Parts: sequence; structure tokens; C-alpha cells
Amino acid sequence: MITDLPRLPGIRYWTALAVAAAGALGGLASGEPAGRPDILILVADDLGWNDVGWHNPEMRTPHLDALVKAGTELDCHYVQPQCTPTRVALLTGRYPSRFGPHCTQAANERALPPGTPTLASLLKTKGYTTGLFGKWHLGSLPEWGPNHYGFDHSYGSLAGACGVWDHRYRLNRPPYTRTWHRNHGYLDEKGHSTDLVTAEAIRWMTSIARDRPFLCYVPFHAVHTPLAEKDERWFAMNAHHPDPDRRHFAAYVSHMDDCVGRLVAALKKLNRFEDAIIIFTSDNGGLTGGYGGGAYPAPDPKLKAGFSSNKPLRGGKSTSWEGGIRVPAFVRGPGFPRKTMSAPMHVVDWLPTLATAAGCELPDMVDGVDLLAHLDRPPPDRAFYTVWGGTGRRVALRQGDWKIRSDRKGDKHRWELYNLRRDPSETTDLAAEHPGRRDALAALFRAERAKDFQPATP
Repeated sequence: MITDLPRLPGIRYWTALAVAAAGALGGLASGEPAGRPDILILVADDLGWNDVGWHNPEMRTPHLDALVKAGTELDCHYVQPQCTPTRVALLTGRYPSRFGPHCTQAANERALPPGTPTLASLLKTKGYTTGLFGKWHLGSLPEWGPNHYGFDHSYGSLAGACGVWDHRYRLNRPPYTRTWHRNHGYLDEKGHSTDLVTAEAIRWMTSIARDRPFLCYVPFHAVHTPLAEKDERWFAMNAHHPDPDRRHFAAYVSHMDDCVGRLVAALKKLNRFEDAIIIFTSDNGGLTGGYGGGAYPAPDPKLKAGFSSNKPLRGGKSTSWEGGIRVPAFVRGPGFPRKTMSAPMHVVDWLPTLATAAGCELPDMVDGVDLLAHLDRPPPDRAFYTVWGGTGRRVALRQGDWKIRSDRKGDKHRWELYNLRRDPSETTDLAAEHPGRRDALAALFRAERAKDFQPATP
């Protein structure tokens, strides 16, 4: 079902925006590459492996299910264990630890140095109009916001998750509590945050001239806590869940899925769907422990463990287990066949993939690879690297079928070793049986760690 959209700024605002965008792009050289695809990036927040319909038939996500069937399912799509680090990786093509410890965990400080190349700033060099609609979380004040990193238009929360209805960041976190914004100004608006960002994105896409490509980045606040669904339609769709917390969470997932359907319907109405690249991913695994509630203005209920699920993967958000860093994802669009890609890939791959498709020159020191060049033959020796926490407390590295991970206690890591092809749920530590393999991967980890930015010690 596609539901009605809330009211947004009037036609004068959007007409002025379209005129400004056309003027800014009027100097585009005639020699620019043709066929630059429109790009729609959808990021769910805290959505677990087992929280989507194509992994779990009990979840009601018909619009996402239809997209994944028409595109490339990414069965081994890695991200970072929390929100800020994944957003850094997505927009820069680099592991977040390259920028310093502050980027390896959720934070309100400015994540990226001024002038850092981002996917948005690169695409603008090829004539793209760029917009962000939802959760930024790479700097929670306007002077650190999306408009300073390549986005022509931004709307949503500057900080992390916010109250669904009042759009305030966590209680007792000044100066970040007020976070809902459009471009450089704070806003006070009514409505469900998921509906608001969807409607703003649709109105913005509609304002873009048909011959101008766009990047529409929609990092939903859904399905991060707090859970505060009120519409009985979503609960009715999920009445089969016996646990009330799981039912409430599933209702939120279905609401987000409906908003994905609205965005797709808008692309089709604008005759921009067939040639668009659409990417969907979660920013990290689901929150598998309980949630105490009360962090945001009411309603912000307590939740029992299990309201989100990463089964059969082990662990969840804020861990380096597979359940924390391997998430549901897909891509649909030109060049991406209908298939399941089982080879590992990483969220850092999206910048080089999309920038290359648009004809951009890549910046130096990108960690990702162009997926379109590796769909059939992924690099066999590529390693995937995870550092979480300011001190690098929870870490992992995967190469081929093998993965090491550690939750450091003290000054040194005690490495565990898993064969993910045989043991995707990470039940059996093989470090004692294969010390050579463990040590070789540990050496690779140290080589990656040496590339990270390390602040000077006093």
C-alpha cells in the first residue's frame, strides 16, 4: 500500500529550488559523459539480518522484496558495527578509522575534516544535484552539516536517532537536542520522521529537471529506537508476531518499507526508475539486547531482548560478530544483473562504484573497489577490516573464508578464528587448530591498522 504524503513547503519553495539547481548546472560542459544514472541510496538504521522479508517470511517488506528480486542481492555485504562509522565509509569510500578514533563509534563531533571528498562532492563535479533526507550523524551542529560536504539540499536530523514524533535528539544532550533541520536552519515540524523525510525526498526529486542526474541519499531514522508507531495498518500487517515488542518493531519495518514503495513510485511517475541505481543497506546489525527506554521524549518504551533479530548470525549492533557487521543489502539498476552475489563486499565499495559509473576521477587512498568491475571475479585476496570503539576494542578482519576477531581486554588482542563458509554462525573458534592462519590474518590486521590515523599522544 502507498499512503498519502504529509504537507511540505509550497510550490514557490520547490520552484525556486528547481530554478537554482538548473542555474548551478547551466555551465555543464557538453563533453560530459552521457547516461549518468540517477542514484537513490536507502539506509535503514539498526535493521538486522532476519528483519527483512527475503530472509524471513514472517517480516512484511513487499516493496523491498520486489526490488531485491529485480536486482543483485548482496548476500555478504559488510558494514561497520555502528551508525557513524558506516556513514563515514559509505560517503568517503574509506574505512572510518583512517580519519581517527572518533569516527569508529557513534559520535556528535564533526567526523570528517573540512574539504574531505565525499560521494556527493564527487558527483557534483559531473553535474549531479545532491540531496540528503534523514539521519546525517557525521557532525551534529549546522556548521558540520551535509551542506558543507557536497549536498545541495539537506533535511532531517543532524545528530543520531531522534524522537519519531517530536524530532528531538536524546534527552539531556545539549547543544545537540534540537537537531531537525532543513539546510542551515532548525525546524519544528509535526509528523512521523519516516514520512517526513520520504515526502521531502519526493518533492525534491520532482523539482529536478529531467536532464539533470541526481543523488538522493535517504538514511532513514527507521528502525532505530524509540519505537513509537501509532498507525494500526502496520500492526495489522504484523499481527502474526506473538511477542508485542517484536510486533511493534515489525510494524516499524513495514512502515519504512511502505516509504520505500513511495520513493519507487515517485521515480516511476517521473520516468526515472528504469535507469536509476537503487541501493539498500542497513547501517549495522540489529540491536539484539533489551532496550531500557526513556532516552528520548515519550513515547520511548522499554523493549525486551529479541525485538530485532540477526539469526542465524551471531551478535548484533556494536559487535564485530557477523550479526553486527553483515547486513541485508541489494542493488538494482543498470549493470547489476538479477542474481545473488555471495562474494564478500563492503560499504566502502559504493563510492568507487558509483563515482566510476558517473565518470568521476577517484580521490587518493580509497579503500573500496568498483563492484561493476568485480561482479563476476571479485579480488580473491581482498581483506575486510573492522575497528569499533575509540580505542579499537572490538575488531575483525576477513579474508576469503577465514575471519579473525577480538574483544580486546587489556593491551593485547586475543584472536579468535572462524571459517565462515563452514560456520557462518561463528560457533567454533579454530585459532588453536590453525595458529598459522590466525597469525597471518593478524599480520594483515596490523598492516591495515598502520594505515589508520593515530592522534599524537601527549
